[in-house]
This record gives sequence, structure tokens and C-alpha cells, in this order.
Amino acid sequence: MQLTQASHEDLAPIVDLVNQAYRGAAAPGWTSEIELISGPRIDLQSLTTLAADGPAMVMVAKDGAERLGCVSLTPGDDGQWYLSMLAVNPATQTGGVGKAIMAAAEQFARARGATSVKISVINLREALIAWYERRGYRKTGEVGAFPYDDPSVGTPLRDDLALVTLVKPLG
Repeated sequence: MQLTQASHEDLAPIVDLVNQAYRGAAAPGWTSEIELISGPRIDLQSLTTLAADGPAMVMVAKDGAERLGCVSLTPGDDGQWYLSMLAVNPATQTGGVGKAIMAAAEQFARARGATSVKISVINLREALIAWYERRGYRKTGEVGAFPYDDPSVGTPLRDDLALVTLVKPLG
């Protein structure tokens, strides 16, 4: 899987891809958070800011002109990179694209000095947490507050959301 830094032309299609993958009605199941949060996962202004104001890098996986998925990577001063916004086009889910994007993102970070990758997952997304654990991520025991007061994350439909932290060493 080849990941490249998203261009300006990639951003609007990535917004659509992320919102469909996380909250689209066409993508129900273990990869969706539609039963937990409503509204968009991201908007164009937020993604443009994320992509432009570094250090975060928005990466895209393509097959020709088709965008298969994306991920955001943020380097940390301590060698621990933060991975977020992993999304796979719902039309290509269950085909190994997510695994391939994860492996490529980890390799990208490792090649730039990362010693580990950290992620945050909503506590109630047990199937997703298990998916990450099968890929070598381990819960750290750190559980953070869900940003209920941040409208950019959508509208929470429950009051028991939290963020579980997982880390994978890249040794």
C-alpha cells in the first residue's frame, strides 16, 4: 500500500470518505460510530487546518484516481507518533485495505524515527479495539475524557463515551 501526503485536491474527497466511513448510513457495522455519534466526523475547514498547520500529516491511499482510504500521523518529540482518522472507503472495506494502510503508516513513521505509535479509540467500540489489538496495539490503561464540548467531533448520542489509549512499539 502506497501512502502519499494528501494534496489540496484530495481534501474534499477525504472529508466525504471519512464521514462515510465513520458515520455514513451505507457503512453500518463494526467500523461505524453512527450509533454513538451523529453529524460529520470532520469538515473541510478542519481538515484543511490539520493538513496545513503541521506537524500532522494527512496521508491518502489511492488506486489510480480512486481514494481507498486515509490516515493522519503526527510526530511526537519522544519518538511516539499519534495515528488518527484511519478511514477506508466503505466500498472497499473487508478487503484488507485498513490493514495495509496501518502497515504503511507504521512504516512511514518508523522510517522517520518513530519508536511507537499511539491511538485513541472510543471505549464502546470494542470490535475496533480488538482489531487494533490483533495488529499489535496494547491498551495503556489511560482513559481520557471524550470531548463532549467540541462541536467539531459531531453530536454524541450517549453520555458514557471515553477515549481509550493504545500503543504499539515499532521496534
